[in-house]
Amino acid sequence: MTPKKETSRMMRLSQLSMYVTVYLCLCLIVNVALVVFFMTEHKQRKNQPQAALASPGVSSSQITEELHLPNGQILGCSNLHAVTNLTVIGAGWTKAVYKAYYKDRWVAIKTVHTGGHDMTNCHTDVSVCYQQCASKILKESLLLQQLAHSNVVKVLGECDPGVDYSPGPPVVGLVSIVTELGQPLDVIKILQMSFENRLQLAYDVGKILQHLAASPLGPLLMKDFRRQQFVVVDGALKLSDVDDLVIGDPHCTRDDECVMIDDNTGSTIVNLTCQAGICRGFNSRLNAVYAGRHFIRLLIPYGCPEPLEAGAIDIVNQQLSGTLSSEDVYFRVHQLVKIYSSGAYLTEFDKRFISDYTIHPGVTIENSDFPCLKTVISTGCVQSVSSPSEGAWLCSQMSSCQAFIINDDYTWTGRQVAVFKSSVSKLKESKHQTLYICRGQG
Repeated sequence: MTPKKETSRMMRLSQLSMYVTVYLCLCLIVNVALVVFFMTEHKQRKNQPQAALASPGVSSSQITEELHLPNGQILGCSNLHAVTNLTVIGAGWTKAVYKAYYKDRWVAIKTVHTGGHDMTNCHTDVSVCYQQCASKILKESLLLQQLAHSNVVKVLGECDPGVDYSPGPPVVGLVSIVTELGQPLDVIKILQMSFENRLQLAYDVGKILQHLAASPLGPLLMKDFRRQQFVVVDGALKLSDVDDLVIGDPHCTRDDECVMIDDNTGSTIVNLTCQAGICRGFNSRLNAVYAGRHFIRLLIPYGCPEPLEAGAIDIVNQQLSGTLSSEDVYFRVHQLVKIYSSGAYLTEFDKRFISDYTIHPGVTIENSDFPCLKTVISTGCVQSVSSPSEGAWLCSQMSSCQAFIINDDYTWTGRQVAVFKSSVSKLKESKHQTLYICRGQG
C-alpha cells in the first residue's frame, strides 16, 4: 500500500472514531441530563416548604403522597423524582426510553431524545424543536389511553410541565410518559418457546387485530407493524408503540383506489371495493397481512400437534394472501385455541390407548426422567395434555415412556401438565398427582 493510500485510510479511521465518540457522548449526555433532573427535583423538594410546591387548590399532603391520577395513573410531574435505577433501554429519532423503579414495580419512562434525529436536525429555536418532539410523546400517551385494552400497554402517568425548554440540566421537569415495562420480542426467543406459549402470543395478536379493527377511534392501520412495536408484560403481548397509527380506512372515489399493494414486491395483494367513498375493511385486511408476515407465521405452524398443522399453515397462507380480515384472524386463532385446549383433534383410535394404562391416584415417581423434543421446561419430558387419554397417546409414541403423571397444574388454555417417565421404580405418595402406568410395567 502506498504512503498516500495509507494516509487516506488512517484519516477515514480517525473520522469514524470521532463520529462514534460524538454519538456515545450524546447518548451519555441525555442519560445524565435525566438523572440530574430527578436528583435536582428531589433536592429542591427537600429544601423547600411543602406549601410552596402545591398548586392552587391542591393540598401539600396530595403532593407528598402517591398520586392517583385519572384512568388509574399513579405518577405525575410532582413525584417523578421518586423513581430510581434509571437505565437507558432504547432510543429513536424522537424519544428515549428508560427503565426505572417506582415503589414496588418497574416502569418504562419515555421522554424526548435530545440527541435524536428530530432534535439535532431541527433548524429552528431549540425550545420549538423540543415542543414539536414533546407533542408527539403526549399524543402517544393520549392514543394509548384512548385505546385502553388488556393488550395495549397501560399508561401509569405523564408529566407536562408546560414551560419552555432550554439546553442544560432541566430543573422544572421533562415532558414524559410512564407506562408498564415489558420485555422485547426477538425471533430466537419466540422459536425457543413451547407451542402453547407461542399459541398464547398468536391469540394476543388476534385480539390486538380485532381491537384495532373496531377501536373507539375507528378502524386503525399500523403502518409499521413490526415486533419492535410490541412488548410482553406478564406473559401477555401488548402494543406499546402507536407512533405510526393511521385512523380510518382510506377515502376513495372508485374501486381502483382500494387496491392493496405489497410494499416489498409492488404486486397487488387484493382488490377491495369503494363503498360510499370509503375503502371499507382496508385497514383490517392490511393489518392481517402484516401480522401474518411478522408474527403468526412464526407462532403457530411449528411444534403444534400434527393434526393441527394443516389448519395452522392455512391461517398463515390466507393472511399473507389478504384473504382474511383482522376479525377473521381472531376467529380462526380462537378456534385453534379451543381445539387445542379440548383435544378435539384426537381420533377415537388415539383415545383407546388409555385402556393400556392402570390408574394410581395420589402416587408419583421419583427420578426416571428422560428428555423429549417438545418439553415445556429444560429438563425431563413435560407437556400439557387435554386429558389422560392424550397423555396415554403421547406416551405410546415415545419409546422411552413407560408411565406418565398428571399434575393438578393447569396452563392458560386449561390443559393439565403431564410428566412422562421411563420406568416405574421409586413410587411415592403425592396428594395432587395421578400416576398412569403402562400395563406390564408395574
